[in-house]
Amino acid sequence: MRKLPNLNATRAFEAAARHGSFAAAADELGVSHAAVSRHVRNLEMELGVELFERHARHVVLTGEGSLFARTVARSFADLALGVGRLRRGTAKGTVVLDVETDLAVVWLMPRLTAEALDALRLNVDLRCRPDPPRSLPGDVDLVLTWGPAALIGFRSEPFLDLNAFPVASPALIAKGPDPVSPGFYAAHRLIHERGLYWWRRYCEAAGVMLDDVDNHLFFNRTHLCIDAALRGLGIAIGDHLSCGQHLRSGHLVQLPGPVLPGREQYHLLTPDTAHLSRPARQMRDWLRKAAQD
Repeated sequence: MRKLPNLNATRAFEAAARHGSFAAAADELGVSHAAVSRHVRNLEMELGVELFERHARHVVLTGEGSLFARTVARSFADLALGVGRLRRGTAKGTVVLDVETDLAVVWLMPRLTAEALDALRLNVDLRCRPDPPRSLPGDVDLVLTWGPAALIGFRSEPFLDLNAFPVASPALIAKGPDPVSPGFYAAHRLIHERGLYWWRRYCEAAGVMLDDVDNHLFFNRTHLCIDAALRGLGIAIGDHLSCGQHLRSGHLVQLPGPVLPGREQYHLLTPDTAHLSRPARQMRDWLRKAAQD
């Protein structure tokens, strides 16, 4: 039988490597700082190598420590995935889908109709998060997230591309001046998501002076920006993903001017294993088809 390192010590090492701190690892594991330090020291003695460089307020992985940390992280991820599948072994036909919140609101939910669920014949456990995940519970089957998240135990594939452009309600546009005139944007409120990035890019491309605009409204979520534009509160930067149905219905209008390529795109993450479960395959195939429609 293969001799494995002490598992409690390995768990303490993995947490310390991830946090870069014995104290943070101790908080996560619910043990003392001294216990983590002792576990790591015993592991180093067992392996015969130094895993960390110790500093006053933090620790840094050595070369050998970095190699071992990657091995341990992947092993723990595989173990978590396996445990998650065993725990829900009786819930056949269930798929756990982890989705970035904005994508769930503006893209997934309008498509996940009663007819779609009836056709899938699956129990869907939908979990939303505001930002790309750094780690996942072991029972997650599929992930939809912004940007190419590098999660151990998952492979990533491009899912949806985005191009950005300004949108406004017909009622706001009717107030004037003409949207092609230089003073149109200065006459209205600009709606921002998490800062000035998109409007700075657009104004540079369109030859508009952002400094001429006095009124601004900030949100930290895409769907709130689009909702504000729908209610005539100002002009937002949108895309066909978040605004498609509103553009088709006429509740929003794409304003004339340049279209900006997105910084990132959405990715679909699937477990890095030889065989997906049947429910996961069904949901993955449905998501791919929905992205093409």
